[in-house]
Amino acid sequence: MFGWQGKALRVNLTNGLVETELIATELLEDYLGGCMLAGKIAELENISAENNKLVISNGVLTGTGTPGAALCAIGAHVFPEFFCCPLWYHLGAELKFCGYDVIIIEGEAPVWSYLLVSDNEVKIVSGEEIKGLSLRETENFIRDGYSKWLGNEIRILSIGEAGEGQSALASLVNDGLLISHSGGIGSVFGEKHLKAIAIRGTGDFKLAHASKFVDIITKAIQNFRDNKDRIYEQMANICEELNLPLVEKIYYGSEKRGCLGCPIACLQQKQEEFLPHFTTLFCLTHLLGLYRLEEILVIYHLCLKKGIDPIALSVAARCVIELVKQGKVKETSLKIGDIEGLINLITDHDSLLHKGAARLAQEYNIEEYFKGLKKELNEHLGIIFGNLNQVNEKMHILDALGICPYILLGFPFEMIKETFKTVTGKELVEGSLKNRGLKWMEDYTVFR
Repeated sequence: MFGWQGKALRVNLTNGLVETELIATELLEDYLGGCMLAGKIAELENISAENNKLVISNGVLTGTGTPGAALCAIGAHVFPEFFCCPLWYHLGAELKFCGYDVIIIEGEAPVWSYLLVSDNEVKIVSGEEIKGLSLRETENFIRDGYSKWLGNEIRILSIGEAGEGQSALASLVNDGLLISHSGGIGSVFGEKHLKAIAIRGTGDFKLAHASKFVDIITKAIQNFRDNKDRIYEQMANICEELNLPLVEKIYYGSEKRGCLGCPIACLQQKQEEFLPHFTTLFCLTHLLGLYRLEEILVIYHLCLKKGIDPIALSVAARCVIELVKQGKVKETSLKIGDIEGLINLITDHDSLLHKGAARLAQEYNIEEYFKGLKKELNEHLGIIFGNLNQVNEKMHILDALGICPYILLGFPFEMIKETFKTVTGKELVEGSLKNRGLKWMEDYTVFR
């Protein structure tokens, strides 16, 4: 089987049992992307609030070095349903290099622990001392427990204070990168007393036509480099259309960072700290009315310190503001642009804000407002891809394959079809995927 390892790792935190299971070839061939595969596994495992499990799953192109295909997916039951989000950077590739396509984590650890997955070892490492550590302290704690080589190369997915307290806003942090759109999944880590997952792999997997794959990727990346000035100018114009004048100020003097195999490098880092992605900037400015650079960085750093998803925070805060307007809550007077009020709600773990937007919408009967808020966000963020031909059709296919949509800003869609064929040995049947991925501008639902 090409592109896959064909194996799943099942870890029971309650009794410490670790098992390797074979994945049916038919399942992998039918569910080609990480989120699609995680959703099917959730169905097969009967995942629910009462039977919650974490599922990390790769797509067939994850780890190949295909630009945009570094994403893996992580899913769990997060009120009110099973929720799955993409994980950027390198974690998915490391998992596949360890020999697995999927991890299923069930049960609850008796004490705070982290999970280590490497080429030759899978173990649950117990240690109450890991509880309460900041995100950076958590990463240092794990890395310091191994040789310098392994410690430096290991990839770490962790939670902060918000996850430990099971806040609906709890985000995941991947090697220092705050994962937007992951709000709530961090709380499942907290439920399970799982502080982090550390992965390091050095293995490989088979491609159907490896040399041809290398030729296609080499030419595609060279073409990108030849045209990168035009591409980056296009991205700058998109930020102008989104009315994000602070992007240039925030990113000034920063270094570009990219996920595995992706030269677009849309992540920005300064002094070894990742800066907010422009979708985060959009939410903090347009939803919360924070237009001063200092205010945005204060909230972002607070989110990073506590492990909070700034996008989930923005949507939940707008719901709280609406409840104040309607006179349905009295414990806060939060309004747009009120940074002090926002900080007070963030730091008070028992505040309404930490219930999250979905639960607030249901409890206070503002579901239509919540839906309208998501629609407004999607319409604005649709500017990013709105000028592309057949954008919804392409987004369906990219999502079904587990590929980052930003790839369309720098690479032709045909490249994905060509790399798929050289990896799997099969033609990509677009018709079978068009209605299985999301329609990005119509029903993008990660704003929780």
